[in-house]
Amino acid sequence: MFQFFKITFVLLFVFNCANVFSPTGIKGEQAKKKIEEHRSSLSFLSITNLLMSSISSSASNPSASSYSCPTENTAVQGFSGPTTTANFSLPQVGTYIDLSVPSSGTFYFRSNPSSTNTIFVSRILKTENTSANASCYYSTNSVCGTTDLSVASIGLMVGSTISVSPGTCLAIKCSTPAYMRIKQYSVESISNILLEPMLSVVSSPMLFESLSGINNDTYYTLESYAKCKEEITNFSLIELQYSNHLAAILKEVSNCNKPNAAIQAATLNPNLTASLQADACKLEPVNVFGY
Repeated sequence: MFQFFKITFVLLFVFNCANVFSPTGIKGEQAKKKIEEHRSSLSFLSITNLLMSSISSSASNPSASSYSCPTENTAVQGFSGPTTTANFSLPQVGTYIDLSVPSSGTFYFRSNPSSTNTIFVSRILKTENTSANASCYYSTNSVCGTTDLSVASIGLMVGSTISVSPGTCLAIKCSTPAYMRIKQYSVESISNILLEPMLSVVSSPMLFESLSGINNDTYYTLESYAKCKEEITNFSLIELQYSNHLAAILKEVSNCNKPNAAIQAATLNPNLTASLQADACKLEPVNVFGY
């Protein structure tokens, strides 16, 4: 009998119960499957949230939207003197300029001369203090320098594309409170923000598996397994909060005439989340006795 226990004890150290059997642990193969199901389902919530926001933003009609755009402290204020020189420069690709008329009365804006043939997208925004139905008009015909804008022919309504030729300026006249945003026209697609998250749906499970180091044939403690799932949940909640932030940016870009550069600077990165989850998910093998 003593010889039997002696041999058994030696075998435990040679083969290690972590690779044989554990009455209270979980085998690595099963743990990986359950962990990935838990991780993927949580990640799916963030991606779905972003996808639905993108679809909603693409289908929305800004002019009919009740969304109120936030204003910015850098907005250029209109001037009342019609012979005042330029008070703004036309925006470059990926940027925008805000023009504000905070009160009733006739106010003007005049740009510096354009150096190239450029098309701009203009829109009067709905804000807390202004209506999207405010009336503002523009002209690019002989309005540079100190030309008297009160007698200039300014009759095209702001709210569409504006073409500016080299050496010409853009002048705008408003008679009601208004908040305008002008950006340079470019071919943009909101769907680009979804490209990396969608590709990560395929790559993040493999990344997590390679970094977590969970062995199929090893038994791990249930305590470390539970801790791993808890950490995965914590990081997934952070990712979900970030996807809500991105959804809000999508809505603002769609409704408030912002360039898509505002989105590209901040995108969902499931691979980063998977890396952080794997780093926090270090399962502990059972001891030599299988516990």
